[in-house]
Amino acid sequence: MNGVAAQNPPQDEQGNWGPCMLALANDKQRHFVSALFEAPRKKGRLIWAARAAGYGSTNSSNDSIAAIASRLHADQRIQAAIAEESHRQLRGLAPGAIAALERLIDDPAAKDHARAIATVLDRSDPLMTTHTVKVERDDRPTPQAIDKVLARIEALAARAGLALPAPKLIEGECVELGQGRAST
Repeated sequence: MNGVAAQNPPQDEQGNWGPCMLALANDKQRHFVSALFEAPRKKGRLIWAARAAGYGSTNSSNDSIAAIASRLHADQRIQAAIAEESHRQLRGLAPGAIAALERLIDDPAAKDHARAIATVLDRSDPLMTTHTVKVERDDRPTPQAIDKVLARIEALAARAGLALPAPKLIEGECVELGQGRAST
């Protein structure tokens, strides 16, 4: 198939699939996700991955394969599997990245030598700052302030020709409790 990956996912990947890859409907979808990571770095990666996964036929046009690939790529389950595979592959790059960083730090003449040192220090022993904010306010309105606001509301309502209804009084009996017994 013109340099396209094999029709079946590599054997070693089958045992290492995470829950999102296993949740896909079939092996074709799983291989589509895997093929996205093997696709050449150029335009048409989705088409290449769809063909590698076995979608379409040898006579299928790029437009029809592009439609299939686009539909697959937009599927939320495929997106979750892509994110899962991205995370797995990114974690796998860490040893090589650390080795490259060590070589950069070991070369004082390297252009980014100081930046590499700063990056390692920032991540291994980050600068920590502590801020203490103490708020001391007492904004509770006083009874006099409440009375003043209510009087102003009544004055504005009267000036506008609105009659405010009198507040409803709650009728009730006062009961004094003493030593666990009610007395009336």
